[in-house]
Amino acid sequence: MVAKIRRLVLDVVVPNVSDVIELTQELAGIQYVVGVNVMVSEIDESVKTLKLILEGLSLDIKSITKVVEDHGGSIHSVDSIAAGKEIIEDVETPQD
Repeated sequence: MVAKIRRLVLDVVVPNVSDVIELTQELAGIQYVVGVNVMVSEIDESVKTLKLILEGLSLDIKSITKVVEDHGGSIHSVDSIAAGKEIIEDVETPQD
C-alpha cells in the first residue's frame, strides 16, 4: 500500500500579475487539503517566487500542479515531503 502524502513544501514561480490570495484560496479548496501557507520570498520585474506549504489527508500533486499552472505558474522544486499516518517534524541534530 502506498502511503498518502500529508505535507508538501514547494518552491513556485508565478507571474507578478497573479493574485496570490486567489491562488491560496484555490489551493485550500482542493479535496483533502486542510491548510495552505503561502509566503512571497522574492519579487522581480516579471515574477514572484513563492514558498507553498500544504497539509492534508491525501495531497494530490496533480491537482496542486493544475491550480498553480492555471495561475500561470510552475513548480520550481519540491523542497520537502511528509507521508504516512503522522507528520514527523524536523528535529535539530548535531550535524545541522
